[in-house]
Amino acid sequence: MTASGNYIAESDVDNWPSAIAATEDFATTAVAISTDRITVTNNIATCTEIQFSSTGVVPAPLETGTVYYVIRVDATHIQVALTPVLSAAGTAIDLTDVGSGTHTLDIGSGSSTVERQEVIDRAEQLIEEITRDYFYSKAFAVYRNGNGKDKLFLGFVPHILSVTEILISAVELTSSWYTFNIDSVYLDPEALPGAGESAELMLRMKRKESLFPKGMGNIKITGTYGWSVCPVMIKRAAIILCRYENDGTLYTKYDDLVSDKLGDKTEVRGQKKFLTGVQEADRLIQNYIRKRPTMGVA
Repeated sequence: MTASGNYIAESDVDNWPSAIAATEDFATTAVAISTDRITVTNNIATCTEIQFSSTGVVPAPLETGTVYYVIRVDATHIQVALTPVLSAAGTAIDLTDVGSGTHTLDIGSGSSTVERQEVIDRAEQLIEEITRDYFYSKAFAVYRNGNGKDKLFLGFVPHILSVTEILISAVELTSSWYTFNIDSVYLDPEALPGAGESAELMLRMKRKESLFPKGMGNIKITGTYGWSVCPVMIKRAAIILCRYENDGTLYTKYDDLVSDKLGDKTEVRGQKKFLTGVQEADRLIQNYIRKRPTMGVA
């Protein structure tokens, strides 16, 4: 499972590190290894903290996500230093290649929008791995064997939200004929056939002929299933996990729980089974753990 900001937004988390002051992209042609200079659009002062990332590989020996310090050459050129002291002294890192792809320079040591989204994605993915569920709607398209009845069980976990089309041996079933509930599609007992359809539908209902004739994979159903609204508890758990990643002192880790001696009785809370490792988040998501895996669909 892969989540991507389906439960919470960046604004839901209130303890992000300071944001990046400015960001600019630059091409490999902006890197001059003969002078160890990088051409920039911002006029960046010496000793300013910076970070690099790239769609390819950053110029060697720079590393993605490492904080470096600017040596200002002029308004449009910088060099890079390892420490503030080396920056002030003008001692630049020797750039040995220009890298590949499009590079990004983040000015400041705070977190970028991309980094914040990565934190959210990690929290949501962890919740999904633990619960064996996802808390948003997904499209499905499945083939089922006709059972010779008027009701066909799809067996989805979580529930069906909508059915947009049913094909029987590649022939579309008129949408007014059927309806659905949380786990199946079936002949609508209150179906109102359109012009030209009344005779066929009435004949089926009178003779009890099945809506879904027997066959191997002859019924195709498309629609959506899952959760129409993310539960409040899941949102709160995702926020806690993000806040915890930003500040590990805010919540209780299971490793921090110690043995308590009550008379001659010892309760070792540190050995209690945990889910995320953060007690406050586990309390919120434990009731959403599914006993059976979510059914895969195409």
